[in-house]
Amino acid sequence: MKTAIITGGGSGIGLAIARSLAGEQFRVGLIGRRGEVVEAAAHAINRAGGESWWEAVDVRDDAAVTAFVESAVVQYGKIDLLVNNAGVFQMRPFEETTLELWDETIDVNLKGAFICAKAAWPHIEGGQIINISSVAGLRAFPGNAAYCASKFGLNGLSEVLALEGKARNIRVHLVCPGNTQTPMWGDQAPAEVQVRMMPPEAVAEVVRWLAVSPPEVTFDKVAVNPARDPWS
Repeated sequence: MKTAIITGGGSGIGLAIARSLAGEQFRVGLIGRRGEVVEAAAHAINRAGGESWWEAVDVRDDAAVTAFVESAVVQYGKIDLLVNNAGVFQMRPFEETTLELWDETIDVNLKGAFICAKAAWPHIEGGQIINISSVAGLRAFPGNAAYCASKFGLNGLSEVLALEGKARNIRVHLVCPGNTQTPMWGDQAPAEVQVRMMPPEAVAEVVRWLAVSPPEVTFDKVAVNPARDPWS
């Protein structure tokens, strides 16, 4: 059985990924800021016959992330897969984007992925890192200055990780979904976006395929159904 760690694994895309991987005989470690949410997700996976464990961890907390990863390594020997999925999203025109909003978005979406990859790096030789980006990391959208900046940054970080991971057979994959039905949207989605959203399971299926049958390349970038995005 392989070991995967999924950030933001309690709901939305992260939970769909966790369920999918648990069905492929991965034990899945879930982290997220809302302890009650990741706990419920882990228990549901276990009741369904999978193997999951959880902890309330903020991906911006380097010490807590490192402790979670190292605890998993002590128990299971290594990390086979890290899925950097945790993210935040708030639509604001540029002139209304506050420094606080900018900092939170960059810290969670980009710095958090860096912290998690850094913690897993010594223990993931021969494994994979899958970063959940966005079509907003491939092109810009109005009202998304902070989010686009964080996802463009994540795309660049992913390519660097792939280049530096070659020597240790670490594959890095970048998944860029279009608009997806997740709690992250809240009530922000315009009506024309809501009717064209895809389910989180569509993204999870791509991650499952990459995890189970990884392409024979060091780096791969996959856009998930961007044609459904009314802004593309």
